[in-house]
Amino acid sequence: GLAGTIELNKLDHYLLLSNIVTDARVLNLPERLDDNIFEVYADGSKIAGGVGFSVCILNKEIQQKTICYKLEPNNTVFQAELAADWAVENSTKINIFTDGKSSIDALKSHRIKSNFVNSIKNKFLLAERLVGLTWVKSHAAIPGDELADQFAKLETTNGELMNLPVPYSYLKLQSKRNLLESWNDCYTQYQSASGTRIRAYVPHVDEKILIFNKYILYFLTGYGPFPCYLSRFKILSSPYCECGAIGGPDHYVFERHYTNEFHLGRPTENAKLLWLENILSCKINRDKLISCFKISEAICDRLCSM
Repeated sequence: GLAGTIELNKLDHYLLLSNIVTDARVLNLPERLDDNIFEVYADGSKIAGGVGFSVCILNKEIQQKTICYKLEPNNTVFQAELAADWAVENSTKINIFTDGKSSIDALKSHRIKSNFVNSIKNKFLLAERLVGLTWVKSHAAIPGDELADQFAKLETTNGELMNLPVPYSYLKLQSKRNLLESWNDCYTQYQSASGTRIRAYVPHVDEKILIFNKYILYFLTGYGPFPCYLSRFKILSSPYCECGAIGGPDHYVFERHYTNEFHLGRPTENAKLLWLENILSCKINRDKLISCFKISEAICDRLCSM
């Protein structure tokens, strides 16, 4: 299940774009103010599941104030928000430097529906003439950024917890993980000849393995133009090929003399997943597999007409 219980009132929610004032959708912050007094560095850190962030406010490279908090692992943080609040409270101009490019992109997007992000945009609108916002590369040996990074790391274990809305992206991620976990449990526990055969090539559920070719499914499941399969439904009277061997997919891909021109190398038990990945990625080998099964289909047609 989800990691703990999340109360509905702690979830972020979406707004209708039509309900957001047009002026509030667009945030045009300059990257830098020339007449600023303070420079602000914001950074976050995640260590062993702990999340911390810090905002370091400097005046001529001298530390003036540091704002630090610890967060729940499921939180999204816009550290620069606290710096904008500070600028408004003190009526002073600041330049904010952060390595959170995705946060900057979200603040500048006019299509964002998140109530949480839009509430932060409103704070920046209040500080519009007081704040410059710039992306800096992380770990680029910038003293202010390194200082913020050190404080953020400390907060992962010892910081005061700050409660923020849980983003829907977290729920979507956890739901997907739960779905894959449940799917994998069913997949690995399914006891049948076809299930055992498939798991030899695909040991567990893997969303990266996309099978788009029916002939590959024929091979993996054994459900296709094969005497041993069609005989189960009395379409053919016998599971045997014309040559007298059991007419399954392996027979036509690895053994049958009549398909010798298109044979593929038989994989060892430990190499079956790699073998399948090669078939999926290599058109030449896929075409060989297809040719084998078109021949097996023709054989089945002949057997059926006898």
